[in-house]
Amino acid sequence: MATRVAAATEAVAQQLPRRLGKNQIFRPNHVVAFIRPKPRQPPNLATFVVPLQFNKFDLRDYLFHAYNVEVTSVRSFINQPTPRRKYGNAGKWFRPRSQKMMIAELVKPFVWPDPPAEKDREDFDHPTFTKLEKLREQQMEQQMDPGNIRLRTQVKAPEDRKSLKKQAKEFMESGEWSNGQIGDGKWTEVEKDAPV
Repeated sequence: MATRVAAATEAVAQQLPRRLGKNQIFRPNHVVAFIRPKPRQPPNLATFVVPLQFNKFDLRDYLFHAYNVEVTSVRSFINQPTPRRKYGNAGKWFRPRSQKMMIAELVKPFVWPDPPAEKDREDFDHPTFTKLEKLREQQMEQQMDPGNIRLRTQVKAPEDRKSLKKQAKEFMESGEWSNGQIGDGKWTEVEKDAPV
């Protein structure tokens, strides 16, 4: 008896159109971010970062009205970040603001597109950005550990410094330096012309 009632209730609940919210939002002041899924996450689950005051019905209505995406269920949880100091290793301890996340089970699965190949990224100067990111990470590691100061011999010299050192060595060996430009013939040295 209970299983028939449960099955009938489930059948009624699954019928569309479902009752949706009627709150009209004309100029939203909230941000809903769609997060790239983890490697083994099924394609019918979508993860979102939402404001703390959002509830499951708000997300379901938002997806349906804004993107015409139907959702069967929504799970929500709050990520509580760990306490940290205000200025890296110094300053007062504080706890950053919590982050609310929701996982929506979609009726139609959504598969994220593959990231572009490395050769396609070169048009957007991707290698420069990866180098900058590595440099920032190295600087952050160095700042986070101020007691471990590396010597100059332990730090890898950058390429521009190596080329400058090579040019200086060539100049010292040859004894002459030229910038490759011929000066103006009208120019005269004042010290040479003046009687001493």
